[in-house]
Amino acid sequence: MPDSIDLARYSVFTPPDPFEDHVGPFYFRIDGDASKAGSVHCVLPTEARHGNYRGGVHGGAILTFADYALCLVAGRAADGGTNTSFAMTVSIAVEFLSAGRTGAPLEATGEPLQVTGRLAFARGSVTQQGKTIALWSGVVRHVARTKVMGRKEQAAAVATPLAQIGPQAVPDGFELLSNASVYSRHIGPSYARKEVDGATLIQPTLPHMCNSGGVLHGGYMMSFADSAVTRAAGIVTGMAPSTVSFAAEFLSAGDANSPLITRVEVPRHGKALAFLRGLLEQNGKPLLSYSATIFLRPKA
Repeated sequence: MPDSIDLARYSVFTPPDPFEDHVGPFYFRIDGDASKAGSVHCVLPTEARHGNYRGGVHGGAILTFADYALCLVAGRAADGGTNTSFAMTVSIAVEFLSAGRTGAPLEATGEPLQVTGRLAFARGSVTQQGKTIALWSGVVRHVARTKVMGRKEQAAAVATPLAQIGPQAVPDGFELLSNASVYSRHIGPSYARKEVDGATLIQPTLPHMCNSGGVLHGGYMMSFADSAVTRAAGIVTGMAPSTVSFAAEFLSAGDANSPLITRVEVPRHGKALAFLRGLLEQNGKPLLSYSATIFLRPKA
């Protein structure tokens, strides 16, 4: 960790967040008025487990970090830095400007734009050693944290214990992605089926994919979606893909009791760019609508 970042001066989010603990840890600190630009500073130390095929930081890890920064910047602006509100991402857009590398920390800061009775808007950037890696903007819905945690306790009281659910079946025709990136394998196994104009992917869900509110983490769902769009782009074009931009709208909450499935379409592609869209579902319920622009290069 560079001398300029003293993690002893930072905090880890409480209550514990399973997915952020699994991918991170993520760190943050607030200096001054949380409603002001630059007051929230986030850090993600990167390791080999955050890597993609080329040894850089996986797009899903950057998306997760951008989502974390959005929720911290917008959420703390909504509650004045008291951590009394729970920020749930409504929509987010991320533009990837440069590749990150594993081994050096990612940093994120942002600017709260507006806070209303239910929503908070913010924008910001992800940097690495002074270089801008990505730009992000988004909207969160802020709810009293006591209300969210009460719902979590009520749901846990009536939920079937995971040990009694049994294995989550994968339909015939899907193949395990044995050559998935380090980051994708760290999250969990996924399965793919080639389609005429794209691909369909399935991933069984696990407890570490949830957030502190007990539902599937937004960063996890975007990580799965990002892996799906790059896989689909590679299948359709035969080229090596990397994400240029990614936008998502969160439609509903999911849980760790049944698999996620996403159908990725490639409605248009050329020699250098591919444009994709998809819908992530669980038990027929739409959870995430997303679109992406992918840069294509010849395979090494």
